[in-house]
Formats: sequence, C-alpha cells, structure tokens
Amino acid sequence: MDQKTWVQGDFTDSTVYDLSGKVYDENTLATARDISGFTGTLRLIDQDGELVFTTTENLTLGSDGTVLIKFASGKSPRLQGTFKVRLRLEVSGSRLTCVGVNGSDEIYFEYD
Repeated sequence: MDQKTWVQGDFTDSTVYDLSGKVYDENTLATARDISGFTGTLRLIDQDGELVFTTTENLTLGSDGTVLIKFASGKSPRLQGTFKVRLRLEVSGSRLTCVGVNGSDEIYFEYD
C-alpha cells in the first residue's frame, strides 16, 4: 500500500484520498505484475484475522501492477484502527491473493 493512513468520509475527484498500491511477482519488489486482465476483490481484515469489509466496486487494475481503490460515498467501510488490506485477483479460474511484504498491507483508518 502507498498509504499508511486513510480518513473516512473523504470523497473527492482527487486521488489524495484514494487507496493505491502495486503488485509484484516476488518479495524483492523488483518486477511488477500485469494485473490488467484480472478481476479484483478488496478485503479488509482486522487484527483478529476477521473479514470486516469486502468489495469488488471501484477497483482499477493496471498493466504496470498498480491497483487503485476509490471508495464511493455510502460504500466505504466505517472503521477505526489498523487493518490489513488484501487483494484477491482472479482470471480464467485461477486466483492470486496478494499479501503485503514487511507489513506493507497494513493501513490505519481514522474516523473523521
């Protein structure tokens, strides 16, 4: 994840409040994965490992490995605290689950 903190309730056309990250083929983060042909599911996991939010809406998956998540008003999680961001990518019956390296999948949600 590119962000470490996200404040709820910020819905603008600016990318300042979107969530973004990059998917790599290996843990050295040297080779980005082309994920443009995949469909994605965003999942937020709490500290107990429980799924607290999931969506397939407003995900943009790029050929350079970038993922962009734009929460729409009324369709964002109502959370506060630290959560893990998990991205499930599927294509033609195969599935790739992206888990962050060295804590890169953790984000703190602030309630504003």
